Amino acid sequence: MTDNIKTFTKIFGEPGNQVLDRIRAFSPRLTDHVYDYIAADLYQGSALSVRDRELCVISSLASQGGLTEQLTVHIKTALRNGVTQQEIVEAIETVGTYAGVPRALNALFTAIQIFDAEEKS
Repeated sequence: MTDNIKTFTKIFGEPGNQVLDRIRAFSPRLTDHVYDYIAADLYQGSALSVRDRELCVISSLASQGGLTEQLTVHIKTALRNGVTQQEIVEAIETVGTYAGVPRALNALFTAIQIFDAEEKS
């Protein structure tokens, strides 16, 4: 396992690996790009912690709408890195103001499913 894969796994855990496992056979280049850019470059910046970066990513994905799979991975990653459920909810509420309530509602539905699953496990 390369250092980039180890770093990616440390940040995103099994949910992130599952996404890349699904695309690897079809697009090894995109998989490598994610490892090389996301894990080895973007998430190595020193100004934002993984925790804070994940709140930014959740807000961005929620504002775009229709990115449920990616939103799921990043909500799980945020929770693994110390973001609270309430912080995620408030980030999504803020998205509603700037990107539209329907997008915020869809993101919140995704978050609630994850919160419920976490509580059951």
